[in-house]
Amino acid sequence: MSKIAALTLLIAAPFAFHPGTAHAANGHENSCSVVNVGFYPGVLTIICGATGSTNFGFLNGNTSAGTCPTIDMDTLKIWTSQALAARASGLFLTIWYTDSCALGNAAYRSITSIEVKGN
Repeated sequence: MSKIAALTLLIAAPFAFHPGTAHAANGHENSCSVVNVGFYPGVLTIICGATGSTNFGFLNGNTSAGTCPTIDMDTLKIWTSQALAARASGLFLTIWYTDSCALGNAAYRSITSIEVKGN
């Protein structure tokens, strides 16, 4: 496969993923303008501009997840790609989350699904 075809596939793949119809009972954030996408071992963070919300994706087996739901490596990669694409292109995300999980005394906003939206 040529390098151009591989790069095109890599860039287009995140937009082919569409979340299922079941979403977290706790809520969702429409029109998340991504200002920061971070990753440190086993944790994805997406920060939305207008609200300043920090949303977490915890990798399976991560001990810092506390009672938060975890995701597999492929899902983490897809969500990272979607968030970076939204950040680079100025598109928005809809982030479904649960905030009923905790690590110690701190409540976390744990992502359950993501959708890239046009402006």
